[in-house]
Amino acid sequence: MKSLSFKISHLNDLETLLETHNVRDLSRQASSVFIQIFSAFTQEERYISLSKSLREQVPDSVVVGASTVGEISQGESLTETTVISFSFFSSTIVKAIATPCTIGKEKEAGQSFIDSILDSGEDIVGLLVLATPLSMDTSLFFQGFDHAQLPFPVFGGGAGDYAMIEKSVVLHNDQVLNAGAVGVVFCSQTLEINIGHYLGWRALSKKMTITEVDGLSIKTIDHQPAADVYKRYLDIKDNDSFFLNVLEFPLLIERNGRQIARVPVGPTPEQGLMFIADIQEGESFRIGYGDPSLIINDAQSLHEKTAHDQPEAIFLYTCGCRRFLMQEDTNLETQPFEAIAPTAGFYTYGEFSSINGTVETLNSAMLCITMREGAKPDSSTQPPISAVPPQKSADPYAYQHSRIISRLVHFIDQVTTELEEANQNIQHLSLMDQLTGLYNRRKLDQVLSEQIDLASRYDTPFSVLLLDVDFFKKVNDTYGHLIGDQLLQDLSHILTKKIRSVDILGRWGGEEFLIILPNCQLAGAMQLAEKIRLAIAETSFQTVGARTVSIGASDYKKGDQVEQLLQRADHALYQAKKSGRNCVKTETV
Repeated sequence: MKSLSFKISHLNDLETLLETHNVRDLSRQASSVFIQIFSAFTQEERYISLSKSLREQVPDSVVVGASTVGEISQGESLTETTVISFSFFSSTIVKAIATPCTIGKEKEAGQSFIDSILDSGEDIVGLLVLATPLSMDTSLFFQGFDHAQLPFPVFGGGAGDYAMIEKSVVLHNDQVLNAGAVGVVFCSQTLEINIGHYLGWRALSKKMTITEVDGLSIKTIDHQPAADVYKRYLDIKDNDSFFLNVLEFPLLIERNGRQIARVPVGPTPEQGLMFIADIQEGESFRIGYGDPSLIINDAQSLHEKTAHDQPEAIFLYTCGCRRFLMQEDTNLETQPFEAIAPTAGFYTYGEFSSINGTVETLNSAMLCITMREGAKPDSSTQPPISAVPPQKSADPYAYQHSRIISRLVHFIDQVTTELEEANQNIQHLSLMDQLTGLYNRRKLDQVLSEQIDLASRYDTPFSVLLLDVDFFKKVNDTYGHLIGDQLLQDLSHILTKKIRSVDILGRWGGEEFLIILPNCQLAGAMQLAEKIRLAIAETSFQTVGARTVSIGASDYKKGDQVEQLLQRADHALYQAKKSGRNCVKTETV
């Protein structure tokens, strides 16, 4: 396999470049010629003219392309240009198909698309997908792949339009789509394809929750209008510059044990947030910011791994926000790949990658695809391959903005961590009884409301025990409040040991304790209450000697509110007191 790429300014440059790079001779020796066009322009005529010219001069070649948010050729990040990448395979067969797609029909289109891919040949070892995320939901499109259980990697990127958020296009030969996808199938017994990727974004804000979603829009976050998050934390307003201003600040979501990013493309009229990749109701996230030092460290790790693979070609599909963030430092990510193998690619509106057989749309990520036909060269006869970073300027002021940003990010991250720890401590203290270390009434009220909701929704039982220390006032009057406090603490230890791990115990007030028993019928609650009563009655407490408690039990009845449940428990406790104390009663009426 051989690979090369170059940039062109005009169609007239093409003939000269084909001659200079000996493209025709290489194509005649190849089993397949695969050509990718990455261009800053979205005019359909440009792609058709360029593809037609390429196919005339390189017959039987497969030509695909995508509009971009930046281009990569020979490892160098470029802007406002057109890059052409050639791959000459010695034994691999390359085929391509294109499919239009409309909003609302993405999943069906994805099913038809992948079925056509699977019918296109045997020995499929990889699939490249280029799509138009501005005009279709790529996540739904890839859901159409789920039935296929693909055994080969899928990779690619979403076409862009230099942050205009208006139109993106993909190309297959003479067909240009502004709503659809192009698939490139690699059929081979010798081609090895590897996928590497990394994010490099760091979480900065507190954790928040997506509380309402409508398709690709988030309507509310923590039950407030979603766009308010960017106004409140970053002073990003709803105007024509919204997308450019939020590019560096994606939502970082924990999903399936991985961190993924989602960049909003704009606000909705109802002050929600629009996206080009899926978001899910109930997911938690933090606002993130790219940390240049973390990005460069991750890049160096991927450079080393890529060098170890000894590829013959490298394709990069990397998010446009990385170019926006890194500015002049983008080449620190991309150029070292060229020292390993010829490198080309483009900056995307979303990166596509299969993970554990499922194709996902990523955001803000760097996706590196390596290809090699045949086995690795014998390391004993080959010079060592290593990624060599580009030489930095001798100017001491050059490349310093990324260091400054990294330190500011580290500072914010540290301050956020300290504030979160302080808030967690405050939250913990606000829900705990200072004397006994048990939950306080505020927390118990929360748990009761949650249990009522669960019981009414899923018809699951639960019960409560309301416990009062008999003649507690005499303890305080006789021995003093400090001894009374010690008695409450000792009782807390006994109760903690007697209840189940799922039960919730708290101090209800004064000398009263409340025990909430999830998934427990009234009969089970009565048995537990009797065990607790006996354990306390058989204990001789320091200073005050033997003490007893009275307990009222009640269980949830369909339609109960918290007040009704507690009224029955309180009435049962009253009956226990009235019956001579040191006993357990229930009120079932």
